[in-house]
Amino acid sequence: MTLQAGGEINFKTRLVEGVNGDATSEIGRFLLDGQQRLTSLYQALTSPDAVYTRDSRGGRIKRWYYVDMLKAMAEDVDREEAIVSVPAEDKRVTRDFGREVLLDVSTPELEYANHMMPTERLLDPTDWMLSYLGYWDTPDKKHPGGAPTQFFKQFAKAILSTFNDYQLPVIDLGKETPKEAVCTVFEKVNTGGVTLTVFELVTASFAANDFSLRDDWENRRKRLHEGFGVLRGVQGEHFLQAVTLLATQKRRRERIRKQPDAPPNQIPRISCQKRDILDLTLADYEEWADKIEGGFALAAKFLHKQFVFKGWDVPYNTQIIPLATLFVELGQEVDPAKANERLEHWYWSGIFGEAYGSAVETQYALDLEETAKYVRTGAMPRLITEANFSPERLISLRTRNSAAYKGLYALQMKEGASDWRKDAPLALEVHHEETIDIHHIFPVAWCKQNGIPQRLYDSIINKTPLSAQTNRIIGGSAPSRYLSKLERSISDDSDAAVANLHSILEHHWLDPDLLRQDKFTDCFMDRGEKMLNLIGKAMDKEITGGRDVFRNALASAGLLPGPNASGLPELEEFEDGQPEYEDEIGSGANGPDSDNLSGNT
Repeated sequence: MTLQAGGEINFKTRLVEGVNGDATSEIGRFLLDGQQRLTSLYQALTSPDAVYTRDSRGGRIKRWYYVDMLKAMAEDVDREEAIVSVPAEDKRVTRDFGREVLLDVSTPELEYANHMMPTERLLDPTDWMLSYLGYWDTPDKKHPGGAPTQFFKQFAKAILSTFNDYQLPVIDLGKETPKEAVCTVFEKVNTGGVTLTVFELVTASFAANDFSLRDDWENRRKRLHEGFGVLRGVQGEHFLQAVTLLATQKRRRERIRKQPDAPPNQIPRISCQKRDILDLTLADYEEWADKIEGGFALAAKFLHKQFVFKGWDVPYNTQIIPLATLFVELGQEVDPAKANERLEHWYWSGIFGEAYGSAVETQYALDLEETAKYVRTGAMPRLITEANFSPERLISLRTRNSAAYKGLYALQMKEGASDWRKDAPLALEVHHEETIDIHHIFPVAWCKQNGIPQRLYDSIINKTPLSAQTNRIIGGSAPSRYLSKLERSISDDSDAAVANLHSILEHHWLDPDLLRQDKFTDCFMDRGEKMLNLIGKAMDKEITGGRDVFRNALASAGLLPGPNASGLPELEEFEDGQPEYEDEIGSGANGPDSDNLSGNT
């Protein structure tokens, strides 16, 4: 894929590897895609020098390539086997530590004698052909293919013409092609290789001004990723999106200040769409990059306060982008308790309203403008007013691929949940990378024996984070049995153990009395309602209708009597693929299907 030079896109250029010349001389076309392929073709078919390649261990080596003419013409030999490479140093292939020579093409005469035609002669074969025919056209030599001239004619028709007539597909973009269209072409066409990203194009544009965006981002990436585990999902394009949001906001404000009466369609919008990122100037980047890096660091600390500590526990990596820009925009205005509380309402509304799954760029722009205003004045942003969490969602949440699933786990730690056996806060266990898994409260084996359908026992209502050791004690037993085991493992004082475990269970939104009586249906409804209350508190809105939803789900499964026992449709199927399981005997952290929250699977 090439782009004609002379248009709006200005790249820093370099020659294809192996080409001798000046990369700053007059340029006709930029090679955007196919660099590796074109380099390989150039070095193998045109370059007068040996080809740079790599051995099986990844070491950089130089080789010469040949076509074994006899093998290439043999009907029972795969053409690829006719391509031979030899070391660049001496053009000899040996074995037994060099004592036995298998092939020697170190001189032109040896090439002719072994019928080895250099690949760099394939496109211009005349001189080599004449020398080859001259070598074999003597009375003392008998060509294995018959008459040398006839053999070479057949070789030229079958092999050389294939190279000379090969049709290489090329997409040639005109110089008037805008940057955004270049990216779009890559996305539509280049499905088999590495797509040219916005980050790559901006990197090339900045390089024209002798600025290495790649090196600059790599330094920032190391500081952010090594300093904050929650930022491991933030990549270069995300960083550019955040910079672009603030740069376009500045342009918008300046236009409004200079032309307060300008019509809305003439006022720049806040945006970080692809075309906006591609319009980013180096001056824009240098103005905002340090501030945005600081914003991401503050966003990470905010996530820690929400009990999100690791990159795999972040509900939405995409939500970190507007969060970072808000910290830059608001500055110290976030410090007051009321302002921080409002920012938390926005954050949790985004998670449980599942607002960052798609079409996020438009949402980013709204966040920067509306959420900043909300923090300052209390004027509710659309994200919060429109956010909704349906009680049915708790039943369909089954794996931690979902943002809401991860959000509930963080809220549970924020509420002070501890491991059932060790009574150690889950937040500390996760922070110190202890083995914490998601496990069923009513074990799978027990549920199957008691006719509980999978769509209910695999929902998040019947799951909670626990250590691997605690899970081994639980096994596949009924709650009434495994709670007694847990009490004995906690303390010899039975009364103290019962009281302690009672308190721990309540922090997992469980009614200890219902659990001790093995009442799945009552526990399911009770815990579901408590989860909804916690979600509503985080979103600062009331979520109603939960009890009816849970009762109907249980009735539809035949677990409760009622008019809906046979009339309700099936609940929605798994949203995230197959459900997870833990080994009820106790799989520990590395069980094949355990949902490991400390990232050790």
